[in-house]
Amino acid sequence: CNVWTLRFFCAGEANLGYCPGSLGESKYKGAMRSLALLLLLSEVTISSSQTTNDVDFMKSSPLGCFSRGYEMDYYIPNTNINTTSLKLCQEHCQYVPGCVRFVYKAFWGECWFADENAVEIPSGSPYLIAGYKSCEPEAMALPPRCRSELPGNGFPGYSGKSSDLAWPGGKQPYSLECWPKRWDGAPLACTEITVLEDTNDGWPGKCRGLVEIKGVNGTDCGRDCRSNPSCQSWQNTVYYSCWQGLGKDCFVRSNFQPRSAQRLQHGSIRVLKDLTGYQIKGLHKGFDNAEGFFQKQEDAIVFCKNMCYSDIRCQYWLYAPNYGCYLEDASEEHGPPYPLTVESAKRDTGFAKDCVAGEYIQHYCPAESVSRVVQMPLPILADCAERGYRYEPPSMFLSHRSVEPNWEACRSRCKITVYCNYFAFWPDGGCLVAGTDSQRVVAESYEVISGPIHCNASFQTPPPSVERWVNNASGRAQAMAPVAPVAGVQEVSSAHMAEIEIPILGLNVQALAPPDKHLLEGRYADAIAKTIGVPVTEIKEGPDSNDLDAQVHLSPSVGGGCILTAYTPNEPVTSRSPALLASKLKVPALITNLKVATTQAQLPVMALEGGQIQVGEPQVGTKDHPLKGLQEQPSFWSQWWPLLIALTFAVCIGGFLFVHYFANQSDSDGGKRKRLRVSGRGVSDEDAVELPLKEGLESGLPAPPPMGVYSGAPSSASYTSSQGYTPQYPRSTGYGPYGGSGRYGGYA
Repeated sequence: CNVWTLRFFCAGEANLGYCPGSLGESKYKGAMRSLALLLLLSEVTISSSQTTNDVDFMKSSPLGCFSRGYEMDYYIPNTNINTTSLKLCQEHCQYVPGCVRFVYKAFWGECWFADENAVEIPSGSPYLIAGYKSCEPEAMALPPRCRSELPGNGFPGYSGKSSDLAWPGGKQPYSLECWPKRWDGAPLACTEITVLEDTNDGWPGKCRGLVEIKGVNGTDCGRDCRSNPSCQSWQNTVYYSCWQGLGKDCFVRSNFQPRSAQRLQHGSIRVLKDLTGYQIKGLHKGFDNAEGFFQKQEDAIVFCKNMCYSDIRCQYWLYAPNYGCYLEDASEEHGPPYPLTVESAKRDTGFAKDCVAGEYIQHYCPAESVSRVVQMPLPILADCAERGYRYEPPSMFLSHRSVEPNWEACRSRCKITVYCNYFAFWPDGGCLVAGTDSQRVVAESYEVISGPIHCNASFQTPPPSVERWVNNASGRAQAMAPVAPVAGVQEVSSAHMAEIEIPILGLNVQALAPPDKHLLEGRYADAIAKTIGVPVTEIKEGPDSNDLDAQVHLSPSVGGGCILTAYTPNEPVTSRSPALLASKLKVPALITNLKVATTQAQLPVMALEGGQIQVGEPQVGTKDHPLKGLQEQPSFWSQWWPLLIALTFAVCIGGFLFVHYFANQSDSDGGKRKRLRVSGRGVSDEDAVELPLKEGLESGLPAPPPMGVYSGAPSSASYTSSQGYTPQYPRSTGYGPYGGSGRYGGYA
């Protein structure tokens, strides 16, 4: 029973008779509303786990049957229904006449059905999942426009509709529509691979604009590129680092020579239309012949064609001798429109008249070259454990990473650890335990399993965001996940961030409006990323986690101009020395890239002092090799000197009191002996000698001579006491403390 139907049907005043019960009208209405609210909350709880269940169902199905983030451009009218899972939506498609594809909108619980004429297009939403009515190979066959259809003479048309009508099936194919995809929307690997260009065959392979693949040795770069259908070319440098990407201007590059490089074609190509004499808007420059590398025009055409053939997302390429090679680059922000119309396909421009070669192509992978392996379903989790999340900070103070056989053992470790509240278990067996100060964050891998130490009412698992963790897993390596130590290799405890400072003369950042400055900082980040060959997202405006990615910081300089400051992981990230990164920055390409970025930003005249910027020598520093501008870390003495001084004073005062106390004790004991002596209570001569000289003086008696010294005759010298009088000593009778019968016998 639908929650809202139940609420209005059973709680309405006019329909009370239809609901059983003996409660009064007001109590009955309140009970029904409470029941409706309870059912609504339970429905929210069920929908919270829907996304995870749908992902498990997709991962356990044959590859290529589902693709997240896609929808259809057309649906069969009046057939959509509401359902609660992806599996039920697929089952309903099998009973809808003409249904070949369907789209499940997980967030809304809606299921839409489409026929074979519908085109699969990106949706931009992770909650939309496109699938086939059955995961059997026959049901997943590609439509005719991906196998045999070619456009007629009316393509491109004056409008999108007329362009579609020029195709036999009534639709122009969409980019990557004919390429099989994984459940997360990424293209599947194709075993059919062709080597288009190779340094062993004379290709220079000096491509620019590549991205360094961290963690892949240069000797394995080719094998890694073959397994990734989105990899167009690879390059192994003299440092055995691996670089991959489309690669532009691969022919002339001073002071650079790769060890090896190749350009690959994944799958097969269908040429849909010859574009000689056209200019297609939205294409980007791949190279030109300004350096005079090509002696024959035919060679340049072949290399231009190979660039587009190597990128499964490239549909158009053109070559004009006076302009160069232009092709579709999906990594750029803008591209050719869909459907293609005469508004974007010109034939009367200077470029079109100079264009001597060009093609509109389609990439596809033959069915026999696609590996659709049925994956084993993931184990069902319970007790509030969930996939795709971890905790930050990842571990407690003084805790360590352990290796456990499963996530249950990792939770058991948390239960026996004091102050442990959460656990996180990685696919490689790594286990980290966290305390109350840790926050739940999206993990780098969906296979990470985490949860609280106990499942109670205070822990509520929010619905997992497929978009966040899938994008993290596909776009980044598991840099934050713990890595198992390798035997014989010393484990490095931390990564190192490098600070880059570049002086720029002739640029007045104070004259820039905030939007212009922000745009310029983004372009400068892209220029630095291209120079050192890293993704632009690894360039940050500051070292903290809250600082913006793909941005630098521009600050005014005292002597004029400004200072560009950027932060990026050091190369290698475990090294404390910035030497390698500095060598990559101190190249002419950095100056060129920064000047090009300044020109593209179209800054106001008042911001450019002299019309052009001048770039100074970049400085690179790390924590162990800081720049002058870097703030040094506080030393132990600078942090703790007040406490140390206070402890020193406390020790001195305590020592003084200790000495004073024992001195008083000694004086007290001496006073007792004095009183015993003067009272004549049988104190021996030895005890009397121990009395201080001061006591003898204060008592009015002369000090005794040293022990064992015979005095002979009495001294005739008079003695004046501190009271100002001269004491008269009587002759010894032999009975006093200094009598002749004592140790000092004969003293008178």
